[in-house]
Amino acid sequence: MIAVEPSRSLSLKAMEAIDWDVVILGAGVAGAAAAILASHHGLQTLLVESKGFPREKVCGGCLNLRSQASLDRLGVSAEIKSAGAIPIQSMRLQILSTKAQWKVPTMMSVRRSTLDSILVDRAIATGSHFIDRTTGHVLATSCEPTNGRRTVRLQQDGTSVLVSSKCILVASGLTRSSIRQDDQWPAKIESNSRIGVQCLIPESQAACFADGQLHMIVGRHGYVGICKTDGGLLDIAAAIDPACIQSMGSIPEVIRTILRECGHNGIELPCKEHWMATPSLTRCSTRVSDRNTFLIGDAIGYVEPFTGEGMSWALASAEAVMPMVLEIASSGWQGGMGDRWNDWALRERIHKQRTCRWIASQIRWPRGAAWVLRACNWLPPLRASFIRRTSQ
Repeated sequence: MIAVEPSRSLSLKAMEAIDWDVVILGAGVAGAAAAILASHHGLQTLLVESKGFPREKVCGGCLNLRSQASLDRLGVSAEIKSAGAIPIQSMRLQILSTKAQWKVPTMMSVRRSTLDSILVDRAIATGSHFIDRTTGHVLATSCEPTNGRRTVRLQQDGTSVLVSSKCILVASGLTRSSIRQDDQWPAKIESNSRIGVQCLIPESQAACFADGQLHMIVGRHGYVGICKTDGGLLDIAAAIDPACIQSMGSIPEVIRTILRECGHNGIELPCKEHWMATPSLTRCSTRVSDRNTFLIGDAIGYVEPFTGEGMSWALASAEAVMPMVLEIASSGWQGGMGDRWNDWALRERIHKQRTCRWIASQIRWPRGAAWVLRACNWLPPLRASFIRRTSQ
């Protein structure tokens, strides 16, 4: 695991005295990428993370071609490869008893603790200030003076300070914890949304899964993605029906049920204490910008993932918001910026998340989805279209 020493050059109290150009709340893929880009342009950047680094997150860890291109532009591709990221050249799909194996454009499998640490390390190297184990909450516009800036309350170990910034990026994930107490930011959660779960186990405990392959196993209660990742580990990530956890008693029992009905009985799964889980996956923020403030990454909204779309979405949002961040830093908030970001989010939801939404709806009914999989095997153009949409 690659460790990142957080930048402690500034105390929490000292941060209060600085006029920040941009404060970014959340040091996941979207937040750390935005910090790299902002500090690269010379902005006074503060990156805030509530967890201690390095840390794992629920994620399948697949980097598709779009993600790899974004990471290359950020200058971290070589570090990710040298950290042990695993190339993936084929996808093994199984829906109940129907199977298929397809070659895919090379993806990469990497743990989130590795990827996020590399990104934060690069953000610090380019000039960002990073503080972890610190929560941040955006104050409502009604609680602050109209001086063209926004205010964030930072809290750490019982100490609370207010920091001022020209621009705030909320990258605090599905829960949007940095703004969730603020009624200005309504969100819609799909009633049938699944939750994400994950664990990492030594690859020796499941030798049946080959190098260079992403296994996607679909059952009646959800689907499981399995691949080898850096550190000699096997990444088991799944989207499952939350009601099944209650009825079956635990997350690993739901995973075992999905694997058993697809003929996979030889995996030794850890007990429930070793699993991480997310809140409901499929959701959207009906408002994604306010004065001097933008939501990015999963905070904008999310559709049940399949093969790495979540990380490409996060990276794309960090790059897309940066021109407006630079405009605010130089000229302040301009009328129409909020509409521009709302338009971008709507357009990307329609085009980039359409495939995820279609796949999510199909695999709710695995018997019908199995026929779709057979059709993809029989019809090369249909198969090529599916591969292009899920892995590029």
